Amino acid sequence: MRIAGNYNFAAPREEVWAAMNDPEVLARVIPGCQKLEQVGEHEFETTLNIRLQAVQGTYNGRVRIEDLQPPVHYRLTIDGKGSNGFLKGEGSVDLRQETTSLTIIDYGGEAQVGGTIASVGQRLLDGAAKTLINQSLKALAAQIEARTRPAVAEADAETGGSHAAPEEVTDGMPQPAPLQAGAPAPAAAPSPAAPTPSGSPVSLPPAQAGSHPPPDWRTIAVPEAERLAEGRLVRGIVTDFLQARPWLFWVAAAFAIGLMFGRKSRTKNTS
Repeated sequence: MRIAGNYNFAAPREEVWAAMNDPEVLARVIPGCQKLEQVGEHEFETTLNIRLQAVQGTYNGRVRIEDLQPPVHYRLTIDGKGSNGFLKGEGSVDLRQETTSLTIIDYGGEAQVGGTIASVGQRLLDGAAKTLINQSLKALAAQIEARTRPAVAEADAETGGSHAAPEEVTDGMPQPAPLQAGAPAPAAAPSPAAPTPSGSPVSLPPAQAGSHPPPDWRTIAVPEAERLAEGRLVRGIVTDFLQARPWLFWVAAAFAIGLMFGRKSRTKNTS
């Protein structure tokens, strides 16, 4: 199965890159994500509960990000399995800055599926994959807007309307309002040198294998209200469908009016 496409974001490339590399954001834009756990450098494990008919099921998977070239490119590999099959794939993501406020993401990749899910059919799988990716990118765009909105409002309050950059930022980006409660922990300060009896400092040995992970490696449990769950997916699919076919609403309205008057006329004739 091959997947390829692009998506436009109304934000600078650095802001899009920062959001795409924030685990708190990722956990809320991955469809059906219940938990996201960092298990290594640029490596995550996740639990998904997806209820789209073609790919319905609970999945556990591992995602590894490689070949990072901030803020332009990275590659990723995916290995997941669930009650109805397994998936293995790899892909790439490239960010193009068209203007100062427009970034285009180009994505592409290949995946192999097996088990019961493979019997669904290529067309249904392709359609489900495109639907999930598109809704995920829409959710990412909303998260990026939420990250920048507080900074713009604060700048307007301080400067009387001019959009100056905020003074306090984290990783080069203002923190989003809805994610402040679970904001990433600051990076740990380097370990101080231990003094020797002679007074000359020596470096402490690195952490041994099997010790606790770094403080910024954490497990993110996404509250049900904040998940990109099936209800939000279906609403997003319907919205996209109607936006692509604005005439459909008027056809449905005309049909409903015609049906209503038809029923009235039949009632009069029978009376």
